[in-house]
Amino acid sequence: MSVPDPPEILYEAVLMRNDQDGIVYQAGAFTTEVEAQKVLDIWRAEGRTEPMAINLVPVYRSAEDWDADR
Repeated sequence: MSVPDPPEILYEAVLMRNDQDGIVYQAGAFTTEVEAQKVLDIWRAEGRTEPMAINLVPVYRSAEDWDADR
């Protein structure tokens, strides 16, 4: 069995619930962490106070690649 290429990583800016038990809003996914961070910075500048995070989302070509990577 061949080793799959590592997955591409996307960076997703999200607003979290105040109890941090889930995501309330996903702003979108970006190809760099720097761009996702800009979204968090914009939200803060707009006065948002909810917990925020950047999720790292691996992008696989197939379920088999995902299975081999887990």
